[in-house]
Amino acid sequence: MKEFLSSWQGITIICVAAVAIWALLSILLYRQFFKRFYDFLLSGIALIILSPFLLLLTLIGAVKMKGNPFFTQERPGKKEKIFKLIKFRTMTCEKDADGNLLPDEKRLTKYGKFLRSTSLDELPELFNIFVGQMSIVGPRPLLTQYLPLYNEEQKHRHDVRPGLTGYAQVNGRNAISWEDKFILDVHYTKHISLAGDIKILIQTVFAVFKRSGISQEGHATMEYFTGEKKSKEINVLILSAGRRVELVKCFKEARDRLNVNGKVLTADISTTAPALYFSDGYFIIPRISADDYIDKLIEVCRDNKISLVVPTIDTELEILASNKKKIQDESGAIVCVSDFESVTICCDKLKSAKFFQEHNFDYPKVIEENDIKEGKLEYPLFIKPRDGSSSINAFKIENQKELEFFYEYVKNPIVQEYVRGKEYTVDCFCDFDKKIITVVPRLRMATRSGEILKGRTEKNAVIIDDVKRLLQEFGFIGQITVQCFLCEDGAVKYIEINPRFGGGAPMSVMSGADSCERLYRLLLGETLEYFDGYKEATFSRFDGSIEVKE
Repeated sequence: MKEFLSSWQGITIICVAAVAIWALLSILLYRQFFKRFYDFLLSGIALIILSPFLLLLTLIGAVKMKGNPFFTQERPGKKEKIFKLIKFRTMTCEKDADGNLLPDEKRLTKYGKFLRSTSLDELPELFNIFVGQMSIVGPRPLLTQYLPLYNEEQKHRHDVRPGLTGYAQVNGRNAISWEDKFILDVHYTKHISLAGDIKILIQTVFAVFKRSGISQEGHATMEYFTGEKKSKEINVLILSAGRRVELVKCFKEARDRLNVNGKVLTADISTTAPALYFSDGYFIIPRISADDYIDKLIEVCRDNKISLVVPTIDTELEILASNKKKIQDESGAIVCVSDFESVTICCDKLKSAKFFQEHNFDYPKVIEENDIKEGKLEYPLFIKPRDGSSSINAFKIENQKELEFFYEYVKNPIVQEYVRGKEYTVDCFCDFDKKIITVVPRLRMATRSGEILKGRTEKNAVIIDDVKRLLQEFGFIGQITVQCFLCEDGAVKYIEINPRFGGGAPMSVMSGADSCERLYRLLLGETLEYFDGYKEATFSRFDGSIEVKE
């Protein structure tokens, strides 16, 4: 027996048996283990063999693209985990006179077309495969903006790692519709096998040589995915529209992106409010303090089939919260406002401070009236109206003389310690069942009259975790704007909470935390999950002018 095993026949049998066992295990455990093993092994070998060619393409790309030859972009991977995809750049960064990128067909170069037709632009993704962010075979990684647009079946494409090539790629690539592509993607996730992946790889080679399905008819690449067509009519009414042009645009863009049938309407007390002229229609309604304000609002909602009412200023929150059931019962419109108890606490800075104290949240110490009279205080201090907003009549106090003056000047004042640190606005969104959906800290880099001019969205874990705890204690609905400071010692000190859309909320919307779109999705009956896939970015706001009708 020993002699047989040492003979070439014995060695051959052992090798054949080992290969057979390995092949059997590969087939049986392909999805659980061997798929990732082969991804790691083959991508590593490919990177070594192709390294001279990759270097050559890098140099050529740097010359052709006049700069960085690589294109990187955040894409969702397995379980929708975000990673940075790397490819060879095929389009230039040319912009129009307004600073917007030109259409794909104008930026796609001849060299870029060659890379795409031969799939050479995809080669750097071997690095993504090697580190485990992608697989050799799987659904292609698409844009993060598409995540909220998938239906429940389409979401299954993220049950596995995205691929360099895939089942949809060898069955039409970009030439087939989004619906057909997703059907193929989901089919693949449910039927992964070693034989299937080998077949897809062989078909990929033939597809590359045929250069088929590179683009969709009428497009340079593939048209933007806008989700399923929704037939339900959803009309949104934005109250106290004033200068909220950005917010109106955000709602309209979300509606169009989701293919929702409906209008974005506005209301104000004056025809000179600029936001009125960017909506699909507007109404002039009484002041909030008027006796017939709620009746007029109900009339507008009922006559125009309003689905959602969106408040934008603090002074309307309490009256809307106390009448939201009446408004909905008589008009069918949902008022996007939190419960009256929560709103009342937020609209009174002293009540807010007491809430922070009772629930162990850090906040600027409130200076009692007796301490003010005795004058034994440490300066600077800060004074503002208990029911104020937009930094109106809010002042830094440097000494006793200033305190005495402003304490008489400011109506219904609250005096607090002056806080030093980085000031943040945190844009939050909760669904109609008070579940937290997004929390986006936004650094206030520059302000004017209390409204942000420049800001940066950040993923600050300290602020996010503490604000989540705050939201859970309150139980909010819809958009919430939390003002706080991050002090040098790491403490998060809360200044105030405005349970409505803040003026700078469109910055968070543009970063990917799109509350406008999520409101539409809630009205369409969808269930939302917590989302932290927004990007960290810096935004700068600007003014504009429009002729108004008087």
